[in-house]
Amino acid sequence: MKLKKFRNVPAIVTLLAGFITSVFMIINQYSLIKFMWVLVLVMIGFCIFGLIMRIVLNMAFQDKEENKEESDNPDIENSDTKEGETQVGNIMEDGVQ
Repeated sequence: MKLKKFRNVPAIVTLLAGFITSVFMIINQYSLIKFMWVLVLVMIGFCIFGLIMRIVLNMAFQDKEENKEESDNPDIENSDTKEGETQVGNIMEDGVQ
């Protein structure tokens, strides 16, 4: 199962970086051409950074989920019990003949 918890991370990071950059450049009165080029480059850079962050977060949480699933579900193949029987029940049946 593919995790979709972090699918919005690149968009959020990119928009936040664009907003902060825009406010900074408006306060410092950049020219329109320079403003647009800087904004485009910042947003492309942070979009790539957000994609990398999403991949890393998905890998980290996928490993944790797999470990949790393995601990919750013991190996059925290694168990000698039949469906509905327990280890204690098998021992008592074997002992009483």
